[in-house]
Amino acid sequence: MRIAGLVIFFFWSSVGLMAQELVQNDATKITFKIKNIGIYVDGTFTETTVSSNFKSENLEDSYINAIINVNSITTKNVKRDKHLLKGDFFDVANYAILKLESTKIEKISENNYKLTANLTIKKTTKRIEIPLEINENDTSVHIKSNFSLNRRDYNVGGKSWVLSNTVKIQIVYAAKK
Repeated sequence: MRIAGLVIFFFWSSVGLMAQELVQNDATKITFKIKNIGIYVDGTFTETTVSSNFKSENLEDSYINAIINVNSITTKNVKRDKHLLKGDFFDVANYAILKLESTKIEKISENNYKLTANLTIKKTTKRIEIPLEINENDTSVHIKSNFSLNRRDYNVGGKSWVLSNTVKIQIVYAAKK
């Protein structure tokens, strides 16, 4: 009876470890760039919280979710940053966060995966697919991604002759197991 109890204890302990969320570290960074009057403007969201559980051998239970504080946007131009928070861009008074909710992760090749997720910006939620390059070892997971979004799909910025519709996004996510 005692042996059976120990077996059950170790089984449930190992199941709990497999489901454990990763712990984000300071290397996590979300940057973007967009052409304005033909010149790229770079920006960063400095406050991002990612919750994730990635196991290459168990993609069905893996996920990557993120909450981005819109107030943390910086383009190194205070006047521009204040304008980006207004109603015609991110409307931070009504929509303080951007949200990414993972629905599926698929393996494409050795270290390449595809994340299918719902991205919510302002009041618009759209299903998107994001390419991921994932490297993991016994103690950490490192994820990189480069992709583009159409800002108009999320009603950010309105019509413009000088501002590109395409926003290039780069994500670096690092976490320990």
